[in-house]
Amino acid sequence: MFLYKTPQKDNYNMLLLGAVQISGHSFFVYKDSDGSISIKSSREEKLQKATVKKMIKLNPSVLKILDRYKIKPCIDTKTLIELSDGHMNDTCRVAIGIYSMLSSNLRALISENTLKEASMLHDLGKVLIPSKVLNKPTKLNKKERAIMNMHSMIGYELLKTQDISKETLELVKYHHQNLKHSGYPTIKSSEHIHDLGVQIISTADKYSALREARVYRRRLSKIESLLILYKEVLEGKIHKDIYKALFEYAKKYDKAA
Repeated sequence: MFLYKTPQKDNYNMLLLGAVQISGHSFFVYKDSDGSISIKSSREEKLQKATVKKMIKLNPSVLKILDRYKIKPCIDTKTLIELSDGHMNDTCRVAIGIYSMLSSNLRALISENTLKEASMLHDLGKVLIPSKVLNKPTKLNKKERAIMNMHSMIGYELLKTQDISKETLELVKYHHQNLKHSGYPTIKSSEHIHDLGVQIISTADKYSALREARVYRRRLSKIESLLILYKEVLEGKIHKDIYKALFEYAKKYDKAA
């Protein structure tokens, strides 16, 4: 795909095609009504809000999910900007780092571009999660945890309305699944998920989150984070090859304490 910037237009009649990293910054890729492709900074709040509103309008399932938990559809673009510049951007770097450390046989099973796109979009659904749940400084109660866990399905339903590949949609939907398939959302019997892709995104997401300071805990060190994830290897939730690739990536490229 060739990307080029187009002049800013007043209308937002665009389809979201995906997301990319350029020089360490995140950008969304759009297709305009005339077919032209453009890249837009993740910090363009008006465009983001208009795009999410359009996604909601095109898919009633989003409102049904929100209504189930009595959530008022409030678009938190500030959170999306923070996620795009921070966690989703970092998850992308870690995911591609893991991918680069895998054997050539495993790398042949998944597209690098799909991993980049999915990791840059995986937490999009949090734009509709109430901030009092998203930023709660203490442990979430059962209802709040159920609401938080819906962000992956919300992101999937939002992105279904756009020009996003089925492979990317699957990774967004199941980025909180694991090798034992005991994560969320539940995998339907008719579905066969791409375990390698899900493992890479899920592991990168967890490592990135552990290495960040959150409102409810301090930033964990590289060693602490790797030890926590190694426990999931022993529990059968993370494949040893994925963990080994993460370990090699962290040893070589994660220089922070």
